[in-house]
Amino acid sequence: MGVGLTALSIWILWLNHRDYAQAIQTGVPIFLEDTGITALYLAPITYLGLALLGMCGIIVAIRGKGFTKSVGGKLNKAVTLLIITGLFGMFFGSYTANKLWAEHFESQGYVECSQPFRMTSKWFTAVWVDSISLCDDRRVLKMFGAGKRVSYINRIIEESRH
Repeated sequence: MGVGLTALSIWILWLNHRDYAQAIQTGVPIFLEDTGITALYLAPITYLGLALLGMCGIIVAIRGKGFTKSVGGKLNKAVTLLIITGLFGMFFGSYTANKLWAEHFESQGYVECSQPFRMTSKWFTAVWVDSISLCDDRRVLKMFGAGKRVSYINRIIEESRH
């Protein structure tokens, strides 16, 4: 289970990194940053703790008896340490990763809109634009409100610029 969740975390992070790089490379007017996925950077530590807990449970079930106190105590400490470290890492790592991504996007000429929920109606989403005026543009807000995809909104913006 821990290996599967770790692989899933890595795959999700890889997809997002690829999408961010592609958006910046093509110079789209608007792109969305999924700020919630940054917790996945250190989530594998928690998954390792959960996997160890599960393996211990399977071993106890197969053997039909628990571990000795000394071994059980060490396993409990290891599992607790991994899970707590992973959970703290997920929250503080998420904050750090979001700050690093923000610096990277700003260095590429993008500006973060101050009220992304008003635009997208989504939690844990940051809206990055190449012109701050797009954050309050009525057309853009109307298209977001109508549920239009960002690719469609970008196409309309680019057509209006030419």
